[in-house]
Amino acid sequence: MKRKYIYIVGSLLLFTGLIGCEDMDNNYKQYLQEYNYSGKVEALRSYIGFERIALAWDIPKDQKSKQILVEYGADKQQKLFDHMVDSVVIDGLDAATGYDFAVYTLDNAGNRSVPATITALPISQTVVDNLVPPTCSYVEVDGVPNVYWAGLSAVSMAFCKYSYIDYKIISEDESEVVTKGCLKNTDVTSLNRVSELKLPAPQLSKGETYYVDFTAYVYPISSDIVTMDSVPVNKRTRIIVE
Repeated sequence: MKRKYIYIVGSLLLFTGLIGCEDMDNNYKQYLQEYNYSGKVEALRSYIGFERIALAWDIPKDQKSKQILVEYGADKQQKLFDHMVDSVVIDGLDAATGYDFAVYTLDNAGNRSVPATITALPISQTVVDNLVPPTCSYVEVDGVPNVYWAGLSAVSMAFCKYSYIDYKIISEDESEVVTKGCLKNTDVTSLNRVSELKLPAPQLSKGETYYVDFTAYVYPISSDIVTMDSVPVNKRTRIIVE
């Protein structure tokens, strides 16, 4: 009886062992199977804007890649493109924090490639609110009254290509708009940063006081790189024509 019990137990252990080995073998075989994934995008790069990020990359040249999927943020938001694109702009990034981005290619079955990843910090409203507006004062050039702006470019911002100033010069009692307009940056080379501008204003009278309301459109700087969106900085300055 004891010997029969030993035989039964031994048979059960052997049977269980064979099943376990078969399961392990099946699990192992799935990793031995080779799957040809769609190609990974290369040279992923980011460009910083105001509450947005532009991404660009090099498209792989394989034949399996059919779509692009961009996944970003802590909640894994997605943008899916049904064809191969090499860039995208992600808007609405107002969390004032860094965002992680992952770019995948997809094959016809929706299988993802190995991701290309990057982290970028968009310009937030807080950054814009902390920009120091340029100074505005009166100067005389060859006998002609001029309004003079200084500090247009600084460590945190650049007045460069496509920058301009919307201005309005108002009488001291605010009853009259003496002149208004748009003063553009005439040096349109994108790499040049302008620090000062003068506006001839012959309408201004000696001994009078005026207010200058202006909005300068500048480009925030992040890690010494000029970002891609201009933002407004506003100020009112009182000037005296001497």
